[in-house]
Amino acid sequence: GSYFMSHRFLQVLTCCLTCSLFFTGCSAPFQHGDGDGSGYLFTAYLSENPKNLDPQSATDAASKTVITNLFEGLLEQDASGTLQCAGAASYTVSEDQCTYTFILRDQAYWYYDENQNDAIDSGETFPVTAYDYVFAFQRIFNPETQSPYRELFSCLQNADAIINGSMSYTSIGVTASSDKQLTFQLAYPSGTFLTSLTSTAAMPCSESFFEQTKGRYGLDEQSVISNGAFYLRTWFYDPYGPDNLIYMRCNAANSAGRKVSPSNLTFRLPSKKADPADLFAKEDVDFYETAQYPDAYVSNSSYTVSAKPVVTLGLIFNPESKVFQNASIRSGLSLCIPRSTIGADSNGDVSGAAGLIPPAVTVGGTAFREQVAEPLASDSEEAVAQFQKGLQQLKMESLDTMQILVNTEDLDCTYLHEVTRCWQDTLGIYIGIEEVTKDQYEQRLQDGNYDLALYALHSTENDPAGCFRQYQYAAESLNWKESASLEQQIHDLSRTTSQEAYCTACAELEQSLLSQLYFVPIFYKNQYLVYRSCNKSIQYDPFAQVFNFRTAQHFE
Repeated sequence: GSYFMSHRFLQVLTCCLTCSLFFTGCSAPFQHGDGDGSGYLFTAYLSENPKNLDPQSATDAASKTVITNLFEGLLEQDASGTLQCAGAASYTVSEDQCTYTFILRDQAYWYYDENQNDAIDSGETFPVTAYDYVFAFQRIFNPETQSPYRELFSCLQNADAIINGSMSYTSIGVTASSDKQLTFQLAYPSGTFLTSLTSTAAMPCSESFFEQTKGRYGLDEQSVISNGAFYLRTWFYDPYGPDNLIYMRCNAANSAGRKVSPSNLTFRLPSKKADPADLFAKEDVDFYETAQYPDAYVSNSSYTVSAKPVVTLGLIFNPESKVFQNASIRSGLSLCIPRSTIGADSNGDVSGAAGLIPPAVTVGGTAFREQVAEPLASDSEEAVAQFQKGLQQLKMESLDTMQILVNTEDLDCTYLHEVTRCWQDTLGIYIGIEEVTKDQYEQRLQDGNYDLALYALHSTENDPAGCFRQYQYAAESLNWKESASLEQQIHDLSRTTSQEAYCTACAELEQSLLSQLYFVPIFYKNQYLVYRSCNKSIQYDPFAQVFNFRTAQHFE
């Protein structure tokens, strides 16, 4: 309201001064605590200022982390990838698997601290209803929203007709029969639909609040409301200033229904790129994530290190190179890679990869690689035969010296040297390694200024389809001679009716893409979360690189 606007500068200044007290790690004070680890003031680092806090639009990791702590959807995934109810109390699925009916839980509220006094006053809360979800899904399909998530929910009834413009977005198959009962009608059975409901895009949206923001929804702190674990107190960002932050407090209106352990959250937003590891070492933040092996913390009992193999690193080839347009040459290089011994001395940091889908990906709470065996892909005799065949086709006796372009942030090249030595010993060719910065790497790929490159496939979703979407992005941006049907093939994965059928379809698509040899897997690589052992239960999604603090605990 006008009161809030007139006191804007004073509030930001006061909160900045107050939050400076919170920029510590395990030494930060408790506001309260019952011996259960609650009441702590967690501090985290975001690598960039969130682009917007509109769940139906936001795609960057910084925005999604804040949204995940601001909002609550119907379902969520636990650490193992298993689905569990959040905003829903229960749900049922029809026999034909096309109708999903959800009953919303009690004690779920929207909260907007109108007078900024950090108390729940009259008129500042109202119940979350099924109509809020209906409006959210209509927004996804409303062309004015320009939501990137229409494809994610294309299994909904009338979605295709809405996308091609022949039906109104209000016809999407999501309806409310009461405040508490919500129904999704699907055009066809989809084994991935429930998982898609755990995405930030599936968070509810209050139509009345949305209309009040007059087009500013999610763009500033006055235009954000909470139905989740925390509410937004301050969002201050000056690209030229040092004290940028997002400050959030426990949403007491919702903690009664689902307990929120921390009392506060502070996200630091440095105006210039900071080193998260350095901030952690100084105890300015409570944890940090990294792709680098955190050697200093792994064997120290005062710290906890979580490692998840979420990245697949593989060779890509310059599509303009006549040598690498030859499939036999690419096949020989791939079959020669000593995948069974790669990374044996890396303390689990890397391992040999034969597939596109890394070991951390789960389907139905079980690792995909436990349901679908790793493809077989190493054979030194066949490697020599294929390589010689390629040289004959090219009318060449050997290959000229070439370089593999490597982004230094992706990998310690010690492990890549194992591969190049094997090529030299088995195929008689020398391929060097050229290490460059991330910016240089991206520019060189864009310019086509490389022979081969080590490329990271890092899905932002814990789902095989997410890995294929990353592959599709690489194929389009790097001009691979990729099949035009790939987008449709990925889309068709959602039409499978069971977990088993979905895994089978994913395995077939994976094998099809591997056989084209545009991307040759070499390594599975860990992503790490490092935190002090006095902190527990920080929920971290290493794919989306999103944190959820609702259950996070701190013990002295």
